[in-house]
Amino acid sequence: MLSSLPSLDSRLIVRNATAAEQNLVLQVTLLALAMNTDWHDATGEVQDLIEAAIKKAFSSDQEPSCLVAAHGSRIIAASLLDYNPETTNHLTSGPWVLAEYRNRGIGGALLRSSLELLAEHGITSAFGMTRKNSIAAKFVYPKFGGVIENLSAPIQKELVF
Repeated sequence: MLSSLPSLDSRLIVRNATAAEQNLVLQVTLLALAMNTDWHDATGEVQDLIEAAIKKAFSSDQEPSCLVAAHGSRIIAASLLDYNPETTNHLTSGPWVLAEYRNRGIGGALLRSSLELLAEHGITSAFGMTRKNSIAAKFVYPKFGGVIENLSAPIQKELVF
């Protein structure tokens, strides 16, 4: 399953974000949100969640709980994580990819790295949030065993292996 992901541009690097990149991560995630039609009716709500998640991910003296994908020196995607086993949302943001870099396997690569990092932190079942009919829910999360769990809210939870 994971081996079936497309090969990526050799200039693409998925790595941990640094504390100095907090504002860049905010800019990338909010721009990716703004250009994603799956979320237009919930943009304000999601923006608030992302801003709070970034503050939390970058709040400690430890390495931020955030992965980024960089193309050369440019950050083009980000994934905010929560390592608390008891949380209801380990994939705090899920992979957010800038519009001009979508459909290249970057979201899948970032999701795979996010799930591997969560596993390294002892998470055996990871939860995230998405829209039921979003591109991610239809095409990205299922590649990793994602299963819709709760369909009652405007932002649905998705169980991800």
